[in-house]
Amino acid sequence: MPKKSLIWLAVILSLVLSLVAACGLDTTSSNKAQGTTLPSGEHLYVLDGYVPGNPGNTDNTGQSGQHIVVFHPGNSTAGMTLPNGLTSLNHRVLVSAQNGQPGHTTISIYNTQNGALVRSLSIVGAYTTSGREFNDAVLSIDGRWLALRLLSSSTSASTIALVDTQAGTLVKTIHLSGDFDLDAISLDGNALYLLERLHNGSGHYYVRLFNTQEHELYQTPIVDKSELNDPNMTGTAIARQEASSGAEVYTLYTDTYHHLAFVHILPLDPGFPFARCINLPAGTSPDLLRYYTLVLSADGSRLYAANAALGIVVEISLNEQGTSNIYSDQVVATAHFSPPASTLTSEEQSRVLRNGAALTSDQSTLYFAGLDGIWSVKTKDLSAIHPSFTHLLAGQTITGVSLSADNRTVFAVDPARGITMLDTATGQSEQVIQGPARNPWSIEWITN
Repeated sequence: MPKKSLIWLAVILSLVLSLVAACGLDTTSSNKAQGTTLPSGEHLYVLDGYVPGNPGNTDNTGQSGQHIVVFHPGNSTAGMTLPNGLTSLNHRVLVSAQNGQPGHTTISIYNTQNGALVRSLSIVGAYTTSGREFNDAVLSIDGRWLALRLLSSSTSASTIALVDTQAGTLVKTIHLSGDFDLDAISLDGNALYLLERLHNGSGHYYVRLFNTQEHELYQTPIVDKSELNDPNMTGTAIARQEASSGAEVYTLYTDTYHHLAFVHILPLDPGFPFARCINLPAGTSPDLLRYYTLVLSADGSRLYAANAALGIVVEISLNEQGTSNIYSDQVVATAHFSPPASTLTSEEQSRVLRNGAALTSDQSTLYFAGLDGIWSVKTKDLSAIHPSFTHLLAGQTITGVSLSADNRTVFAVDPARGITMLDTATGQSEQVIQGPARNPWSIEWITN
């Protein structure tokens, strides 16, 4: 029995090995020329192509009609355009999977700083990196390890492709019995976290671990240590943050059927088969849970979950001493405010936020989107009896919020009107950027 399994056996006393055979697919790799050099100054990387009711603008094959346009706020034309895809945590590597010739998928790796296509490969099968959730594709934080779920997988069998984007090769293909979605992958590519859909009428699923080196699906689900007898999970992932070390993934889930919201803290450590669930206030309306956002502080010590439609901000303190202290993570402050009363329109019921919150680099001020404009609050006031919230851009439909590197400007994304620039010192609107993003959904990142 592998050493990792012995660790699991000692912890849970119920591990059964399940070896899964892997087979390869034909691959080809190619290198491309240098990309465009952008002029100096701050540049916005804007995800464009938002469609009400279908924000990801995906077709029935999972392919997206979206792309990333890159431009300086003062320019009306794009400096370059990139395909929609997954990026490394530092946003320097972008990986995009698109259906190419029939029965094949082309995986392209780009340098986001100049738009150069670094390399590409073709694999057999239909895969995609599009989609709001993380079910079909996950990328390690350094951009090296890519896992893709075959789109034609059934409820009785699942196929997953593991790709080394640096080498430009398909490392292995994993075949599993059952319905598995992807959840996360570790920095070294050895730990692949999966969601096993149970299809028992309850909407429940298990979090499972597949060790890619040992070709082993660990039999015991990953659970919250405080709920060992109930490994079931439920809900839909709507926002995610990742630790800069690659050690943990923080995912915000909502479940309108059971009327709940929670943050799932998952250590990406095969030797630690536990997770942590932190419940969030659910408010009075399950329809408003979709407006929850999540942002991680620059130093990795705090998570902020905010819902402007419900009038809630939660501060979660995170331990920084490894998995042994994961259960010291806790809610340290919860603040409430009263947003304007509103009857949900059909557009608001289908609106999806993306990067809906931003935190200043000194962690002093939190900005977040909701039903109506954006809100801000000083984080030091969250423990006060009546913290002071500021309402900005009232009446606008905001889907994304970002901050300039110097924290002097808030960029608020409205798919219909464009991107509004706000002065953080005065709260006053400076200008509205019209184009080259025609229907922007979010600012994915900003560079200097």
